Amino acid sequence: MNKDLALPLPLYPFPSLISPLSEQIAADTVKWIEEDFCFLNDKMQYKYCKSNFGKLSARCLPDMPAYERLQIAAKFMLWGTIFDDYFEFKPLDELVLLHDRAMQILEGSVPTQTDSPFFPILAGIRDSLQALMPPSWLKRFSRNVGIWIASMQEEVPYKGIMRFPSLSNFELLREKTIGIQAYLDLIELQLGGCLPDAVMLSPYMKELYRLVSRISAWCNDFFSIEKDIDREPLNLVLVLQQERGLPLQEAYNDAFVIHNRDVAEFMTLQAAVPDFGSYTADVKRFVYYLGIMIQGQNDWYQIDTLRYKQGGFPEKGNF
Repeated sequence: MNKDLALPLPLYPFPSLISPLSEQIAADTVKWIEEDFCFLNDKMQYKYCKSNFGKLSARCLPDMPAYERLQIAAKFMLWGTIFDDYFEFKPLDELVLLHDRAMQILEGSVPTQTDSPFFPILAGIRDSLQALMPPSWLKRFSRNVGIWIASMQEEVPYKGIMRFPSLSNFELLREKTIGIQAYLDLIELQLGGCLPDAVMLSPYMKELYRLVSRISAWCNDFFSIEKDIDREPLNLVLVLQQERGLPLQEAYNDAFVIHNRDVAEFMTLQAAVPDFGSYTADVKRFVYYLGIMIQGQNDWYQIDTLRYKQGGFPEKGNF
């Protein structure tokens, strides 16, 4: 990349927190990579260890009341990231089968010997969540997992052939492919209770989920730009460059305008929580933790991980 480019990094006004158990969860994550994901080759296991995903969950979910809850969140984050990397260039028919089987597992199906090795891990995550949260929550969580996995099918016309979508189509797609909606659901593990669907599926919460998904996606795209050039067309900067015929620097600046507008809209909503009756206090805590999630992701990119450095990320054919 041209070293003369001025590519500013995101700054957020939200608190920067980290779990006091961050080192422990980082060590557990390495253990899972070596044991649960032992089907990966040594090169990929090494890269994932250097990605330091445990610290991501420690920053995004810093106030888990019990360590087992942080473990569940961290394992799901690890599982989702590796799943996405592993299958991102697969053909459409295979992605359809993967989605359908993932949903069956989340609904209670028992993995078989013919299943992908990803599915016994997912079943373990499901069982852990089932022991903590009510069926209504698990149904909502599973639906959000399904939205993300299904979105991998929508990427097929673009990935591998460097075909760019229109900006409008990309923005709608990127909200889903970032895959953070189900991870946002895990904030409820910090609340000590479960918010009802009447709250979580309200227009207010849906708009917050949409904005946090966008902000997280744009933040990821800024840090991913070096690895995405000539490899991945689904990056806000590269889509803007293509659609508007801009040099990379100007496309990056335009992407920051979109990002900053979304942050401003999020902050406006964050400061104006509606009256949800007896649930209002918990909604305010949830919305506070959405800001922590945004800040935690950004801190992880800048402090903890090598995933976005040269050689630190999976490339086509690595698996």
